Amino acid sequence: MVRKFVDDFSAAFSQNDAAALDRMTASDYTFVTPTGTIQNKEERMAPIRSGDLKYEYAKYDEVQVRVYGGMAIVTAHVAVKSELKGTPLNGQFRSTLTLLKVRGMWELVASQASAIN
Repeated sequence: MVRKFVDDFSAAFSQNDAAALDRMTASDYTFVTPTGTIQNKEERMAPIRSGDLKYEYAKYDEVQVRVYGGMAIVTAHVAVKSELKGTPLNGQFRSTLTLLKVRGMWELVASQASAIN
């Protein structure tokens, strides 16, 4: 089930599906960017919703899942091809996703991405 969440999360980015990403993330979701900035859910989703940030793909591989009751920690390699207002934002990242099971469904509560140089 956690691996399916990761696959669905990847697909939502690749399809620029802000509504799906919104459903998959907690209301108090936080993202630590590759530059160390902390974004809340609105800050993370706003450029996707507006169309300023467009993903061609966000591919997750080397996925490792650890489940602790109603919580899961996912580590993965992520390859991203995207653009922000026409400027390429491509890269390779190591990411950690923290998931919580809420009403029988996995929800992303926090994530981070570190650039691989």
